[in-house]
Amino acid sequence: MRRVIPSLKVNETIKEHFLLTSLQTKLGKNGTYFEMTLADASGEIKARKWDLTEKDYQLYDVIHKELPQVVLIKGITRQFQQTIDLKVFYIVYPDEETVISISEFLPAAPIDVEDAYLELEETITSIRNESLKKIVGEVFHLYKPFLAQYPASIHGHQGYGGLLWHILNTVRLSETVIGLYPNMLNRDLLISGAILHDLAKIKDYKLEKGIVTKVTDRSKFVGHIVTMAHDIRETARMLNIDVNSIEVELLEHMILSHHGKGEYGSPVQPSVPEAFALHLVDVLDTRLGVVQHLLEKTPQGEWSEWSKVLEKRIKKIRLEG
Repeated sequence: MRRVIPSLKVNETIKEHFLLTSLQTKLGKNGTYFEMTLADASGEIKARKWDLTEKDYQLYDVIHKELPQVVLIKGITRQFQQTIDLKVFYIVYPDEETVISISEFLPAAPIDVEDAYLELEETITSIRNESLKKIVGEVFHLYKPFLAQYPASIHGHQGYGGLLWHILNTVRLSETVIGLYPNMLNRDLLISGAILHDLAKIKDYKLEKGIVTKVTDRSKFVGHIVTMAHDIRETARMLNIDVNSIEVELLEHMILSHHGKGEYGSPVQPSVPEAFALHLVDVLDTRLGVVQHLLEKTPQGEWSEWSKVLEKRIKKIRLEG
């Protein structure tokens, strides 16, 4: 994987291949310019090109319709509002002799995908409540073929395998919490909710060449929370499980409440201990995923860029010993 961006220093002239993920024309004080987002497996950097030529406009007419695309960039890094950006001298397609795959530029979760699937499937097998086991197994295998391709969020966990990684982490955190509160939490219910809670996010995101480029209309009209609650009920009906049974209603509640509050997307707030636990472990893993992503792009001893999710910067510092 290519990880050039974290090593860039101010006033450094570079000539590198990047993944161009966005390209816009904008009007500034000195005329029209290109504003770009360039990426590699470590993250993104903003770039701008002024003094546009006819050749630049010809490239724009072709390339902005087919993003993301690998391009060759020459430019100089600059300090811009607490971050580094890139002033571009030229942007071209790689020459025909250069063989580069987009996958080299995509972030990936630090897991073995097949091992993650195996662990989740073994966890499903360990669920003792037969109704929950059947519903969770059926829904999980419905989504499994697509799961590793998606991130857990646009601004959160890493790209390839990110959603799978988040679900696995949520299950593992849930197991830890169950061990701490064994007399309060029902393992079958909490584990079932942890496995299913974010699977339907694959219907919220539009994936192009391994990158989420936008959210779908469905995400705005319905969203993954309601989609999964519907999937649970329809799956129960298909399996001849009473849709009004306590298992189905509690599992639906786990999904519908896991964002905690209405302003965060939950139709209802957690009303049973397992739902509270799922909400909290989901937030824990999501926030730590954001912190990790920030620190991966931050030099040792420096403050990270501003995070909209955390509403702050994070200091990257290592305590010896």
